Amino acid sequence: MSTAIVEAPLELRAVWQRWRVPVLLVLLAIAVAVALAAIENAPPQRPLDPRDASPVGSRALSELLQQRGVSVTGTSSLDTDLSDATVFVPDPRSLTRAELALLEESDADIVVVAPGGRELAALAVDARPTEAVEAHTVQPHCGLPVATTAGSIRFGGPTYVPDEPLQSCYPTGAGAGLLADAQVDHAIVVVGSAGLWTNNHLDDEGDAALALGLLSRHPHVVWLLPKLATQSPADRQHKGLLELLPARLLWSLLQLFVVVIAIALWRGRRLGPVVVEPLPVIVPSAETVRGRARLLRAARARDAAADELRTATIRRLGDVLGLGPDAPEAAIVEAVALRIDRSGGDVESLLYGAEPRDDAALVALASALEDLESKVRGRR
Repeated sequence: MSTAIVEAPLELRAVWQRWRVPVLLVLLAIAVAVALAAIENAPPQRPLDPRDASPVGSRALSELLQQRGVSVTGTSSLDTDLSDATVFVPDPRSLTRAELALLEESDADIVVVAPGGRELAALAVDARPTEAVEAHTVQPHCGLPVATTAGSIRFGGPTYVPDEPLQSCYPTGAGAGLLADAQVDHAIVVVGSAGLWTNNHLDDEGDAALALGLLSRHPHVVWLLPKLATQSPADRQHKGLLELLPARLLWSLLQLFVVVIAIALWRGRRLGPVVVEPLPVIVPSAETVRGRARLLRAARARDAAADELRTATIRRLGDVLGLGPDAPEAAIVEAVALRIDRSGGDVESLLYGAEPRDDAALVALASALEDLESKVRGRR
C-alpha cells in the first residue's frame, strides 16, 4: 500500500499579504531613484538667458540678432563699455538702485523687462506698475515705429500707467504693456511681458519683430545676464522665513493639518462597550496589580491610583459593616468612626480627602487605608 503525497495549493493571497510591504518599498525606492536621476540629468533652465536653449531661455533671440549683424555680449557687471549699445535688462529686480542709476546716466539705450516701482524710480521713468494680465493678443494702438512694424503681440505680465506724457503702446487692462521714454542722450523702453523674449513664444504673433526691433537699433547689445533666483540686490529689504515660503506650500500644510485632524477624529471614534471574555490563561492577581501600578506610575497618575485605593477600601468596608455597595458617604464615615472609636473628620479625610501631592504621600495613604481596614475588621 503506497502513500500518496498531495501538495497544498499555493495561496496567492497569503503570499501577497506576506510580501506586499517589501515589494511596495522596493517599487517606491526605484521610483524615487528614477525621479532623482531625471531631475539631476535635466538641463538647467535660465529664464531669459541668451545661452539657454530651453523654452524659457532666449538663445533663439540672441541667434537672430547675430544673424542681423548685431553682436551680443552677455555680462553680469556694468563695467563693460556701454557707448553706442543697447543694454537689455531681463531681470531688473536683481540690480541695486546704484546700478540702475548708473544705467540711467549712461548714453546707451535701455530695454528693461517687467520692472517694479523701485526700478522705475531708479531709472527716472515717471510711471507706476498696475495690474498684471494673462497672456493674450494685443494690438499696438500707438505711433511708435517699432511697434507698428511688429503689429500685434502675445502679451502677458504687468502693465504700467505713465505719470507724465510717455509713448505708451499695447494698452491692456488698466495700463499699457510698453512705455518708451526718449531722454536727452538715450531712450528707455519698458516692456511688461517676460514671455515675449523666450524661445517658446518668440514665434507668437509679432513677438520676434518687436524684440528684434527694440534690440537692433545699435550694432551692439549688452545683455545683463539674469542672476540666480537666490540672489537679490543689496539694498532690498530682507524677508522673513514665512515670507520666503511660497503661498502654495502654506496651503498644502494647512490641508495636511486638516487631513491629520480628520484621520485622528475618525480613528479616535468610540468602538462601543468593552466586551468581557475569559482569559485564555490564569494570571496571578499579584502580577495584574503590579502591572497596573507600573502603568499608573509611568503616567504619574497619582490621582487615579488614590481613587482606586479609596474605592476598593470603601467597597470592602461597606461589606464588613453590612451597609451594601450603595451606602452614602455619611453612613460609611459614621459607621467606621463608631467601630474604631475615631473622629468622623479623620475618617472622612482619609476616605474622601484630597489627592496626594507626591509618591510619598500616595504610599502613606495606602498604608493608612490598610491600617484603617485592619482596625475595622478587628485585626489590630
